[in-house]
Amino acid sequence: MNISEKTEEIVKYVRQVTSIIHRKRHEIAQNSNLTLDQFHTLIYLKKTDHPPTIGEMAKETNKAQNTISERVSRLEEKGFVERVKDKNDRRVSRVTLTQVGAGLISSINYQASTELVMNALVNIDTEVTDNMLYGLKELAKQLEKYEGGFHNA
Repeated sequence: MNISEKTEEIVKYVRQVTSIIHRKRHEIAQNSNLTLDQFHTLIYLKKTDHPPTIGEMAKETNKAQNTISERVSRLEEKGFVERVKDKNDRRVSRVTLTQVGAGLISSINYQASTELVMNALVNIDTEVTDNMLYGLKELAKQLEKYEGGFHNA
């Protein structure tokens, strides 16, 4: 197998693993009584660097403000988010994750990635696991070198 074929295989398997973890996150979220839209809203809030307004969330997700407002209300009822007044403009409300909401997202992420992978790794020979870990570390190092640009081997 040449380098091009190996590259395609590696990318295929990375995508497959990522897809399995993504589906598992959705499954756990639904088992935690969240719709997928609610789950994605919580993830969005966890990733934002400042609490957004309903309008900002609607614009970012390409949804109507009333749709986002209803979703936030449901999440608020569950204790996962809260609306807080803007410090600079009391007329504006911002949406923040509560500790419970942040904890739920962390738990779902942990279960869907760390626990899932660990459960799979216990069925793989230790030497194979060690080689895989070494190979992934090396791949990550090389990818970081060329991030943002292309390199022909």
